[in-house]
Amino acid sequence: MTEPAPRRPARLSRWLAVALLALLALPGCTGSPPHGDELYASARQANLLFKEAVATLLVHVSDGSWQVQEYGDIPVDCHRGYAFSLHRTTYEGWTTDADAPTTADRLGDWLTARGWTTRPPAQHADGEVVVEASDPALDVATLTIEIRGGAGRADAIGVGATSTCFDGDPAELTAILYPGWPDHPVAHEPLPVGELAGATPIFGFTEDGEPR
Repeated sequence: MTEPAPRRPARLSRWLAVALLALLALPGCTGSPPHGDELYASARQANLLFKEAVATLLVHVSDGSWQVQEYGDIPVDCHRGYAFSLHRTTYEGWTTDADAPTTADRLGDWLTARGWTTRPPAQHADGEVVVEASDPALDVATLTIEIRGGAGRADAIGVGATSTCFDGDPAELTAILYPGWPDHPVAHEPLPVGELAGATPIFGFTEDGEPR
């Protein structure tokens, strides 16, 4: 004859119920994405931390200004919310102290030593060498470094990165960052075409077109 399963003490059952309610009360545990001012605040913090993570690499490569190909403030749609994407390149005339393959190996080793997950450098037929890495702990889903040697005249490095996904509606966030979007976005100061790696990023504009 099968013995009945032991009953859970009533005190334990009550404790588990209270613990579950407390867990559900924690921010982000209800599954409800942020909106309005809360969305802007959380997105600004996420954008800042994402850019700071990439900036550590940029400063390691060059502590001067970088050309801005993609600023990295516009949220892009991802499978459960929004993400950010940026791209920077060195200025014309910039040079490295080693060839592209050696530079790629050094950068890969530097990232690995700091906890990034890296792939072995890949050399393309045109001589470009690419290093790919990621670090979800820093909210960086993909980091791509493109290195071109200039035969001693000028070299070029491009750094592109995409963040992990964050909770929130990308369309709502874009409308907050650019008031009047999509029909009549506010006129605003142009975003930088060049920027120091550690510069405090602009994240949206006011109704008067002033950077936030």
